[in-house]
Amino acid sequence: METETDRKLTMQSREQDIYNNCKVLDITGTLLFRAGTRRLEWYLSRNLAHRIDANTIQLNFVNKGSGRQNEPFYLQEMQNMCTICGSSTNLTMHHVVPHQYRKYMDDKIKSRSSHDLLPVCTLCHDKYERHAVLFKQHLSHCFSAPLEGVGWIERKDIGKGMRAASTLMSPSLDKIPKQRIDQLRAIVNEVVVQNTDLFSADSQALISQYQFGVGVWAEHSVLKELMSMDVRIRGPGFCTHGEIIVDVVGHHRTNSLMCHQCKEIAVAGVPALVHWYRSELIPLYFTTAAAVGVCGYFATRALKSPDVVWNKRENPYPWLDVQQNENTKMLDPNGRFEKQWSRTRL
Repeated sequence: METETDRKLTMQSREQDIYNNCKVLDITGTLLFRAGTRRLEWYLSRNLAHRIDANTIQLNFVNKGSGRQNEPFYLQEMQNMCTICGSSTNLTMHHVVPHQYRKYMDDKIKSRSSHDLLPVCTLCHDKYERHAVLFKQHLSHCFSAPLEGVGWIERKDIGKGMRAASTLMSPSLDKIPKQRIDQLRAIVNEVVVQNTDLFSADSQALISQYQFGVGVWAEHSVLKELMSMDVRIRGPGFCTHGEIIVDVVGHHRTNSLMCHQCKEIAVAGVPALVHWYRSELIPLYFTTAAAVGVCGYFATRALKSPDVVWNKRENPYPWLDVQQNENTKMLDPNGRFEKQWSRTRL
């Protein structure tokens, strides 16, 4: 069974900084936008710009547009730290609005994708994704949009042939009765003949050597290719989960299965779905801040405990300062102590 630790390790962090914060200036020296080192090298390699310093280039031509001069969001220096907890290690790039929905949205929304790309550490990313999976399952129920999509075609004959081929390739084939082996061979022969066009050119050449497919089961390469085929394939009318969700929300359609929240999203349209995903990060901010605050409080109390020695020379035994009527714990539910002990010196 996959443990929580294993789950976290499957999410790979970036080896390099997410934001390079390099500057691209126009011919007058005004900041146009910020970019990565690869973008800078692209301009420099084509003699379209010259380098001002290690992280700044200036264009050698008069640009037609104003770049991002009127958009402070794109001109600010981005911090390479987790948006939620502030960690600067094990960072990943998080898509606030999942790509499976965004790719079906209008270009007007997709063009603002930078607002929905945030640096998040692997731990916070993992916590969010666990919650996001539950919400996708909820959307799947309310919008009648299975996570695997709709419009699959089941090829039952291929599945039957795969099972037969797998058994014939089994090392324990000698333990199966001969009558059953003959049945399995007949199944393979029939499936191969009926679906010859699905095999590779090399396999088709081998199959053509057997009249009516009789004896083709002896070709291990054909059996292996049959075992690797997909039993379920996408049909002409296949639609993904994200495509269904965006289509329903985009056309403001509702149904009786929808909860109150999903109905509000469907009525309001695609911007409401985008807004919901952006607001979903807010609880993580509060829970992380609360956890850090509680940990800091208890850490401070522990460091001020009379059991901790800070100065061996001047105060080697701080616990000797505690009087019998002083309480050193956080609470005194029985009221046995007259006052609370506090540390007055290190």
